[in-house]
Parts: sequence; structure tokens; C-alpha cells
Amino acid sequence: ANEKFFHDMYVTATVAAERTTRPAIGTFVADPYTQHPALTAMAIGSLDEVSGGRAILGIGAGGTGFPPMAIERVKPAKAIKEAIHVIRPLLAGEVVNYQGEIITFRNGRLNFEARPNIPIIVASRGDRVLQVGGEVADGVMIATYAEPVGIGHALAQIEKGAQRAGRSLKDLRIVSRIDACINQDRAAAFEAVKPMVAVFLWTSYPDRTFVERVGLAVPPELEQIIARRDYNLLKENAHLVPDSFVEKFCWAGTAEQVAHKVAQVAAQGIHEITILPHPPAGGDVKETLREFASTVKPLVEDMLA
Repeated sequence: ANEKFFHDMYVTATVAAERTTRPAIGTFVADPYTQHPALTAMAIGSLDEVSGGRAILGIGAGGTGFPPMAIERVKPAKAIKEAIHVIRPLLAGEVVNYQGEIITFRNGRLNFEARPNIPIIVASRGDRVLQVGGEVADGVMIATYAEPVGIGHALAQIEKGAQRAGRSLKDLRIVSRIDACINQDRAAAFEAVKPMVAVFLWTSYPDRTFVERVGLAVPPELEQIIARRDYNLLKENAHLVPDSFVEKFCWAGTAEQVAHKVAQVAAQGIHEITILPHPPAGGDVKETLREFASTVKPLVEDMLA
């Protein structure tokens, strides 16, 4: 994961690639601001080579870590689209000259042979970026929306972009990415994911379109804390996130409750499910993953049978 100032995403992905043989290895996510898209092409091409052709480039607007570097996420939909217009031909071995509104690359190429068709997945919850994914990417990862209303809206945006390129949803790999906690104590599961809900409210500030889309409003006290742009203060006050936000944007609760929500989303035509596991207090991430695989997954399969 590309959470700034934690361990480097490409280093950890390389370690994962060297210690495994089967799973795909993806970035979660690259962004067009903190690293030039040409360097992203170089990095993902290198990772793909090390992993034996298992790399996937996930790209989005980016999450945490921008304020300390004084970097603004300017026009993310346009920036992501321009980044892909640079990355694809570089992976194909071409000499690239590109002048966009945000991204510029002059007369450069990769100095090694990369796999030209490394999948590019655009990740977002924002309408314009979802449309860009539908238009120019191999797939789209729908972030945050955890219930049918939000997923349906996101799919409509992806389809809108796909139609601009003469494509349809059938031509795209559609992924749902949700924060999840599985625990018999529903309240404990909710508390485990609230810090992450607070983070994406923080990163999207002041845009509240996706919140309003599902009929919610950020409580004034929490909004005031977010407006101060103090990340540590935000983490200390994550308990202010209402339970209703967890219901709309996360999968949290007992295995049966989580399975019901997963099945609802899967039934809408989602091809893949990606969870970001959050263990309850004192718990273990690996145990959360095992619980999802061994208990939730079979329940979902039964519900969809």
C-alpha cells in the first residue's frame, strides 16, 4: 500500500513477489503527483519482471501524506488520465513525447524491455476518476462504497466513461475495495474500521459528494477537526465517526452480517472483491483474513448459489 512514510510500496511488493509464485502483485495505489508517471512505468515494469509477469498497476489520486510535502492533488481525473497516456507507450517500448496540462515527458523511453500489457486498474470513489477508469484503463477498483446504492452509482460512472471509448462494462475488470472487520462483537468491529473512515473523509475534504450520495452528512464536530488538517488529531477523534458511516462504507460485524453485505455487492456484477482487513482491538490481521476466507467466502457462495 502506498501510504506515505510507511515502508515503500515497491520494496514490499518486491519482497512479496520473491516469496510467492502464484498471486498477482499490485500497487495500492500509485499516484501521478508524488512520483512521475515515467518512474511509475519503470517501477511497475521492474516489479513485473521480478514477479514473472504477475504485476498489476493500481493507480489513483493518492491518499495520505500530501500536506507534509506541500503537494496539491490538482485535477486528479485529468492527472490520472495523462499519467496512463505516458505509462502505456513506455511499457510498450516506445519513445514518448507528451505534453499534457499536468504531466510532461520529453523524448524518453524505458531502457529495458517491459511487458506491454501490464494491467492498469484505476481506483477511486470519485465520479470523474471512475469515468476515466472506464475510458482508458483495463479495469476499475471502486473504493469505499459498500452497499448497492453506492456501487450502482459507481458502475454508472464507469459505464459512462467506457461508452466514450466505445466500450462497455463487459470489457472491464471491476473490483470492489472495502475496509472490513469480522468479529462476533459488532460494536468492536465498527470501532476497528472507524479510523479508516475518518481517513478517507480527511483525504476527500472538502468534497462531500460521495457522502451525500448515500444520504449522509459529516457531523459538524468531526468536520471541524478534519478542517484543521491535523492527521494525528484526526486519529485521536475517530470515535466521532457515526455508525451509519460504517454501514455505508465498510463491511463490519459478524461473519454472517459481513457475508450478507458482500453478497449484495457481488450480485451487482462485481468481478473481484478486495478487502483491507482491520482486526479488532488486540486482534491480528492474519486472523481477519483467515476468517474472511474460511467463513465469509463460503457463506457468500451459498447466498449467491
